[in-house]
Amino acid sequence: MSKPPLFLNLLKIKLPITAKASITHRISAIGVFFLLFPFLAALLIATSSQEGFNQIVQLSDLIFIKLAFNLLVAGITYHYVAGIRHLIMDLGYWETLKAGSFSAYGTFLVSGLLIAWFSILIW
Repeated sequence: MSKPPLFLNLLKIKLPITAKASITHRISAIGVFFLLFPFLAALLIATSSQEGFNQIVQLSDLIFIKLAFNLLVAGITYHYVAGIRHLIMDLGYWETLKAGSFSAYGTFLVSGLLIAWFSILIW
């Protein structure tokens, strides 16, 4: 019997692209979860009154707010595209190692292009 490693450095492990796609899908869900609350609060403030709307418009010009919004949109975009990939795999397609790798690369490519396009629209 072999012993489990005592010190596991996750940065030195060579993960397959399918594992990286799965891990980033989960990380994007956590990021979206935490970034969504401030922007939902801003939406409530903006829709409550004209003064609230003007305050949110002024805040939206700050670079930090635009960056946070860009991260939120990027997380939602990647999570959506990766979620579609997972749903297709749940239907029984792309279950081989080769097809799973191609779909993971496709997920990164499609979501990267969409994120770049949305970032241009935001900035």
